[in-house]
Amino acid sequence: MAVPGSDSLPSQHLAGLARALRGRLGSIRFLITASGLAFILVVDALIGYGLIQGRHEALDAGERATRDLARMLESQTMRTAFAVDQLLRDLTFALDTLPDGGRRGDPLIHDHLRQRRTAFAEVSGLLVVGRDGFALHHSADTPLPPVALSDRSYFTEPRDQPDRQLFVGAPIASRVAPGTRVIPFSRRWESGKEEIGKNGGDGFRGVVVAMVDTTRLAATLESQGIDRKGSVILALEDGTLLLERPQDRHRIAQLADWPAVWRMLAERDEATIRTAAPGSPTNAAGTPTGVDSLISVRRVQGYPFVIVATLPVAAVLADWQRDAAAWTAIGTVMTIAIALLTAFVVRQHARREEDQARLGRASRRIRGILDSMLDAVVTFDTAGRIVTFNRAAESMFGIPEREMVGQPIEALIPDARGGANDRDLTALRRDGLAFPVGFTVSDLRLDGSPGAPAVRPASFGTLEPDEPRIYVGVIRDMTRRKQQEAELIASKTQAELANRAKSEFLANMSHELRTPLNAIIGFAEVLDSEFFGPMNDRQKSCVADVHDSGQHLLDIVNAVLDMSKLEAGRFELCEEAVEAHEAVAQCLMMVRDRAASGGVALNNGITAVVAMLWVDRRAFKQVILNLLSNAVKFTPAGGSVTLAADFEGDGGFRLEVTDTGIGIPPDFMADLFQPFRQAENSANRRFEGTGLGLSISKNFVDLHGGTLTCRSTTGAGTTMTVRLPASRVIDHPARTGSQVAGHAAGGAA
Repeated sequence: MAVPGSDSLPSQHLAGLARALRGRLGSIRFLITASGLAFILVVDALIGYGLIQGRHEALDAGERATRDLARMLESQTMRTAFAVDQLLRDLTFALDTLPDGGRRGDPLIHDHLRQRRTAFAEVSGLLVVGRDGFALHHSADTPLPPVALSDRSYFTEPRDQPDRQLFVGAPIASRVAPGTRVIPFSRRWESGKEEIGKNGGDGFRGVVVAMVDTTRLAATLESQGIDRKGSVILALEDGTLLLERPQDRHRIAQLADWPAVWRMLAERDEATIRTAAPGSPTNAAGTPTGVDSLISVRRVQGYPFVIVATLPVAAVLADWQRDAAAWTAIGTVMTIAIALLTAFVVRQHARREEDQARLGRASRRIRGILDSMLDAVVTFDTAGRIVTFNRAAESMFGIPEREMVGQPIEALIPDARGGANDRDLTALRRDGLAFPVGFTVSDLRLDGSPGAPAVRPASFGTLEPDEPRIYVGVIRDMTRRKQQEAELIASKTQAELANRAKSEFLANMSHELRTPLNAIIGFAEVLDSEFFGPMNDRQKSCVADVHDSGQHLLDIVNAVLDMSKLEAGRFELCEEAVEAHEAVAQCLMMVRDRAASGGVALNNGITAVVAMLWVDRRAFKQVILNLLSNAVKFTPAGGSVTLAADFEGDGGFRLEVTDTGIGIPPDFMADLFQPFRQAENSANRRFEGTGLGLSISKNFVDLHGGTLTCRSTTGAGTTMTVRLPASRVIDHPARTGSQVAGHAAGGAA
């Protein structure tokens, strides 16, 4: 039997549940909470996916880094091996060329070996072994060792294998430098085909050996930027270790002790794997377990070398682990921030009235700020009608605010509706007087839309008229600024005209003065030669004074003329090939007498440097002469002036003039190359001169694309350095034998 109304109960419950669900879903708190939870889930999922991808990318980057390191070291090893091989080829050619190549202990060949050893940084010694196994020549300063070397692999391998090009042996202890290990590189030395046919035999004359210092080779490899967290091994094809950096990182005697790498080398010439590398980590029993590492192995093409580069996986993933921790922290912070934001939004409704009151107070504060400003501030609507007018505007235009409210902005600034912002315009005061002003307009929104900027630059008249916004115009009186700008332009124009007039006057007057000065000097020379009759000693002294004074004045006029041409940009270089040492020698001859009379020693240290330069001969010699003259002039008796020259690493040429004189005060260094400037400007200064020498010298060097610099210590001396670019050097650097210093280290093993 059915109960009356029983069918309506489920429907009532469903209707109530639906209403409750609609009310719950319509709740702002529920919607914000659900949105925050969904956002947290999405962000955490993205962070997790990014971390997984980042780990894969970090491992891929580590593999590329190990491959790049192995390739870089392979390239360096190939360059070193090729250079040593070429050195040995050159030595065999020199031994065949020199008549005493086969004579034991020839001094000429000994000097040649020392020079070649000195020129090659990685080579600690060179050795020539005869066919009998005894040393014929070596590069050491000690006598030839009487010990037979026929049992050494670097001798037997080239002897027994005529077709072998270059032999590289395992590291051995040097007999000349105790405690030093060297790697022997050797080549077979044999007679030419004509000599073999003439004398018979197999043509074997001996072996040429280069001993490569392992420490120097390691320094060369380390200079390639090995990561401090990684390591590199250089070994022979048979597994013999030549170098390991960092040293003893893997604790193996040869590559055969590293099965994974040895198997990989047996299968291919180049590969990158991830496996355990021998190292420090140990298990509970104290047995080394190795380090999880990325390993790249390469065979050096054409040479018997193997490169092994390793990078610990922990080092590869170190940055990723830090990023993972950071992103995990970010996810946690974002979760907390969203929860706090939810609570914050719910409370915003209660604070609305408080915000309205705060906004009213802020409005009054802003009005007070506007009234306290020194610049005129005017607000107006989209139609250009003035809304507010601060006190500075009342003072500037002479009109009270009550009379200007509702008036068009054009009543103050006729061109206010132009498109450009922050521009100079003309304003009108109440009495009709016009004056320049700066006018800046900003757009102020009043609709309170969230996310909209309160104030932004605007172009008046370009916005929609239905938007509830006004404009804020800042007006600044520019009368004084315009006057200052006009005065500055007038002063600049007068200075440029005066400088141009000065340069033209100096150029014209210097040219006009040289003609009578040449005549004075010429007549003084004629009188000194006694062409018109003999003169007494008093007369000859006066004539000499006239000649020296005229020559000195002519030098000053020439310097002024050169300076005026340089300032006017009209000095033209007459370039030609100039030998540097010859030009320096000529300049030294010019200052020799003055240096001797002053007790100053001249030291020419560039006779061993041969360089052909493409320069203006007169300008180049003038620079050297000016520097030498200054050095001699400011060096007291008993001092010295030294010239030195060398080639820069980029192929440029460097010339230095160093003196032991009085030096240059530090406060004068900034004005050192300015014309007509001297450290002593008083009328009773101790040293003569116009102060043009260094300025002209610097301009000459600048015209050649070089630099002129100065280093000086007061009371200790000064060094002036001239640098010319490589484009000015037209010959390769060459040095005489006296400049090649021998080194005692190295020798035969």
